[in-house]
Amino acid sequence: MLDLGDDEDPGTVAPGVPPAPSVTPGSAPPPPAGTEPTASRRGCLLLGLVLGVVGLLVVGGLVVVLAVAEGWIGHKAEDLAQERQDVVDETGIATGSTDIAHPPQRDVSIGACEFDGAGGVKASGTLTNWTDDPADYRISLSFRDGGGGATGAGAAEFGATTVTVEGVEKHTTTNWSASVPVRPEGTYTCRIVRIDRWVPGEDPPPDGGS
Repeated sequence: MLDLGDDEDPGTVAPGVPPAPSVTPGSAPPPPAGTEPTASRRGCLLLGLVLGVVGLLVVGGLVVVLAVAEGWIGHKAEDLAQERQDVVDETGIATGSTDIAHPPQRDVSIGACEFDGAGGVKASGTLTNWTDDPADYRISLSFRDGGGGATGAGAAEFGATTVTVEGVEKHTTTNWSASVPVRPEGTYTCRIVRIDRWVPGEDPPPDGGS
């Protein structure tokens, strides 16, 4: 006889009721990554932008400073060169010295231009070391005939020589003289055309050099 009792097999599932899941659901998966940057990423981008702007400003400032400095140095060099040329133009004496405070042209003077008693012409004068250190000097002279005015410019040269004066102490005056063995029949002049000054013990500059 068929048992229609209320007892049910515990393993039997009532019709129409879905079975219980055999696995406990886990947490929901993370949402898909979007295109908007996170707050941290936005902060990094902003910091990079600020640093880039600051870097451009710094570079621009350096360029301006360097341009101004280069212009100042250039103008200063031109001014010093002009000052040296002014001394050359004033005295008619060349030099390789760059000393503007004590140009060597102002250290030398010529006092006599005369027969030397042996058929030649002698020039003589004084030399004053206005610097604060001992100095050696080399004076280059040109002997010219035909007058040519106070400087002898334009007159024909009949002789040339140099004289070296060594160990002139600071703020000290000494004498110098130089001669050539010939002389013209008429008038003549003695002219200092160059003077070089250097530190004793060092090699003298080459003729026409610094």
